[in-house]
Amino acid sequence: AMTEFKKTGQLAASNQDLWTARLDFASACATEKNQQDTMRSWDQKYQYTLDPHTACGVSACDQLRYKLGWAQLPRHAMVVLGTAHPGKFGEAVQAALKRPVVLPPALAAVEHAPTRFQVVPCTTQSVRNTIERTVLRRQYPAPCDCLSGVRRLLCG
Repeated sequence: AMTEFKKTGQLAASNQDLWTARLDFASACATEKNQQDTMRSWDQKYQYTLDPHTACGVSACDQLRYKLGWAQLPRHAMVVLGTAHPGKFGEAVQAALKRPVVLPPALAAVEHAPTRFQVVPCTTQSVRNTIERTVLRRQYPAPCDCLSGVRRLLCG
């Protein structure tokens, strides 16, 4: 299938593949109202503020729990990974919860900071090299011109 995909740019699946996938995967969708209802519900029940994207996932999980009968299984757990901080979506969260979002200090400190980015060639090795350089730079800060910087460089 992947060889054909590389040639044509189209992915075709056999009936058997589709049948197997339908056994392994389930999906649901969330409207904007579902998102807002889920955000309000979690805020009231758990005092936890969901961002709109995570609320989408939580809403879909709730739908599937009932649709597939998982809600009746006492030891059946579902996991939704949070995808963003609610502070990134202040307007949407405020619309759902009818109150402003309070940003944590670390996010508030960078709210108006300039955006930093680096254009990297579109190759795996370029991306890998950039990540490694960035991590190394954080682990080993550039020494300053003073004696303490030299000591830090030599002694760690």
